[in-house]
Amino acid sequence: MGAREEHILDFMIRDYVRNAVPISSGRICRAGGFRLSPATVRNVMLELDERGFLEQPHTSSGRMPTDQAYRYFVDHLMALRAPAKKEREVLDGLVKEVKTRHELFFEDFAKILSRELGLFTGIASFKEHFKMEGFGLEQVFSEPEFYDRNLTVEFSHLIDNLEEVARDFLDRSSETRPAAFIGGENSPEAKEFGAVTMKFSDNEFGTCIVFSLGPKRMNYEKATSFINFVVKTCLIAYRKAH
Repeated sequence: MGAREEHILDFMIRDYVRNAVPISSGRICRAGGFRLSPATVRNVMLELDERGFLEQPHTSSGRMPTDQAYRYFVDHLMALRAPAKKEREVLDGLVKEVKTRHELFFEDFAKILSRELGLFTGIASFKEHFKMEGFGLEQVFSEPEFYDRNLTVEFSHLIDNLEEVARDFLDRSSETRPAAFIGGENSPEAKEFGAVTMKFSDNEFGTCIVFSLGPKRMNYEKATSFINFVVKTCLIAYRKAH
């Protein structure tokens, strides 16, 4: 994909993640920074549409990213970023807690990440007995995608079967960096959603998986950055303290 197409696709995905509103060519032109004529923007959008990166939910509406677009964004356009100062202060509190009271790692980890990301976040351990903590269902259900009752029921079914979900993510995740699974890359039960996961090893809890689940419109860049930062920072802090 050329730089011009990438620039427009990057803008469209970030704008759609923030606002959940299909994007028109006029919206792109008004945003500025492209130095392209409206006709050129329309042509680029048409090309992206034909290549499977955009879809039009209604005839008269703008366009929205497809699963393929999110995958391209994750693989080529986003980056792991350090949390902003305000977010870092919250996450640093978790790191200090882990140093002194590691038994609270599970609960605090999932609770803080779910609040900061606005996603359902779970953390699971498979040492001897399955141990699981998860938070954020209310936050996820406040997203506009879940005005669709069928989608809400499907997501609820996932939450009712978290052990299976966690084991599936564990098998497909890495300890090197977070992984993103988008739409059909998930199990059939989760094909309408997005997920960011990361596996890690802990002396007390054994092999673990942390995962954030939400609509496909989730902020993959923020979720991968936060999970990467917290997992690595917390484990380093705990190991230094012990």
